[in-house]
Amino acid sequence: MYRELKTSLRQIISTSTITAVFLLIIFISNNLYAGYATIFIYHKFGEDRYPTTSVSIEDFIKQMEYLKKNGYSVIPLSKLVDYLQRREEIPEKTVVITIDDGYRSTMKAYRILKRYSFPFTVFLYAEGVGRYPDYLTKEQLSQLKKDPLVEFGNHSYSHRHFAKILSDMDTEKYKKLLVEDTLKAEKRLKKLLGYVPKFYAFPYGEYTKPFIQALKEMGYIALFTQDPQNVDENTPLWLIHRQPVVGSWAKMKHFKEVLNTEVLPVIKHSPDIGYLKSNPPEIFAQVKNIESYKNCGVYVSELGWIKAQRKGNRLYVKITKPLKKWKNRIAFTCWNKKTKKKATYFWSVYTRKNGKDN
Repeated sequence: MYRELKTSLRQIISTSTITAVFLLIIFISNNLYAGYATIFIYHKFGEDRYPTTSVSIEDFIKQMEYLKKNGYSVIPLSKLVDYLQRREEIPEKTVVITIDDGYRSTMKAYRILKRYSFPFTVFLYAEGVGRYPDYLTKEQLSQLKKDPLVEFGNHSYSHRHFAKILSDMDTEKYKKLLVEDTLKAEKRLKKLLGYVPKFYAFPYGEYTKPFIQALKEMGYIALFTQDPQNVDENTPLWLIHRQPVVGSWAKMKHFKEVLNTEVLPVIKHSPDIGYLKSNPPEIFAQVKNIESYKNCGVYVSELGWIKAQRKGNRLYVKITKPLKKWKNRIAFTCWNKKTKKKATYFWSVYTRKNGKDN
């Protein structure tokens, strides 16, 4: 009796240990590869006249087929926003498809996406859709809004370079202009869709602090850029990055590279987003778990790639001459020692002559 009990206990302990180890392996495996989503932005489809903003139908089909064959989960944008609202870790191989402006060639993409049962979101340029020849007609919008695969977002009424406008405008007047444009867009979208979307994609991907503040005050839930970075649970709802699929970036090589790029865990960076108060003496980023990364560099549109210096958890480069371009995109890039993947972190800054704050 004693021997039988002892043997049973050994078997239970052995089974429990194996189960615990198995669960630990699953946990480590999931956390090694989980944690980010790729949001793609498309504009036009099969439009040979516009090579810088269009993707060929052949390439688009290849991309969707690649997602399907390689086990990617294409989810609605609203589901991803839900992850971000709850600060919940994003499952591995998560992808979201968005289309900006609402060009008529969106219907070409729709037929392909429907074939794969892939959900997607169209950010509508409200002045153009249902009116201008290159944009979706009212009938096409009506067809799309009936399909549960399709979601819509606001892409402004007039689609102007709103960030650049602030360079020569008082902040309060600027916010008033933004509110007026957004209200016009909402009125138009309400008429076309029957409701007002509360996701907003910045025209040209350009944003400022007053722009963000104005949209937040108007009740927008999520705001989207065109900074080419992936998204994790720490991504702020008011600055959600997306990966443009345009020009040479519409080819499969770049498409695959983007899917395999992690989010660099930046805790703090300088300069801040938006307009520069003064020319920064350096550009830096504080990185969580920096010991996990190597070969780090900094990209500034105006300066190109620069090897980053490191002090503690801080990556930085000294700036020896003033930034003159009105817009600069900044990126920190490192390589993850364990996963062997590239990791990036992007933001945008702007320069103006009058030196006012943003």
